[in-house]
Amino acid sequence: MRFGWILSAALFVAACGQSDVSAPAGPEAAPGAEMPVEGAAGESAAPAAAPTTDYAALSGYDGNWFLSPGWPGEYPPGFAVLDADVRVPARARPNPTDPQDVTCLLPQYANYQLWNNARNKADDLDYFVATKKLPVTVLEDTEVEFVGDAGIEKLALKAGDQLTYLRYIGEGFTVMSFNGREFDINEGELREITDIGAIENEEDLWVRVTCLGGKQAWLLFDEVVLEKGVYPSPITGYGEAHDILPDEVETVRAMMSPEAFGLDPTAQSIEPPPVE
Repeated sequence: MRFGWILSAALFVAACGQSDVSAPAGPEAAPGAEMPVEGAAGESAAPAAAPTTDYAALSGYDGNWFLSPGWPGEYPPGFAVLDADVRVPARARPNPTDPQDVTCLLPQYANYQLWNNARNKADDLDYFVATKKLPVTVLEDTEVEFVGDAGIEKLALKAGDQLTYLRYIGEGFTVMSFNGREFDINEGELREITDIGAIENEEDLWVRVTCLGGKQAWLLFDEVVLEKGVYPSPITGYGEAHDILPDEVETVRAMMSPEAFGLDPTAQSIEPPPVE
């Protein structure tokens, strides 16, 4: 389903252009969000490094899952709250086997997307992805390039060797492990020499949000994006995101609706739109 939402976002950019969803001009453009502090030269001050979170201990996922901060993709997905009084089921712990034991009231116009720095900072958001570890078997003796400390290096592999798929990064690169070491490898290099094309990726995208009233809870992207009043985040440009402005709501609603591009959220699949 995430591929479908990203497809919609890409078409949103093409149809509307970056100027249709403009960057916020001041603090009022992002309701409830604190704007970045500017330095003497007018540049946004770099945020302090966040402490490392032990997502395994926090969530209870077992060793069959690879847990890492952030959400994958060169254009990471997100979700925006377009309506008022949107209350969504959430969890106290980010594990899909736990009951949805929290009701979270989300602020209208909030856009929960990795690039929305103002919202991320103001609400103390925490994003991580849980990816099912999958075996990838090498089919022939070969060498593959990977990004190492010295730049582009080569990893020698033999037929029958087994890599472990850990997560997608973006721009075609994935994290793989081999002999206890992790490698950033271009997935395209593995298509003809491994069985990576036969695996079905399984991942859970989590974000800890601050509900109105101050309570914090965890939301699973695949669940919250189907809630009434919640829509996939529009992508207006690489690295750009902000809370939705009131006069942008109906444009975002129309362009990012499941029906707009033949998306079936119930089946979580992509259906091509009818040809007229």
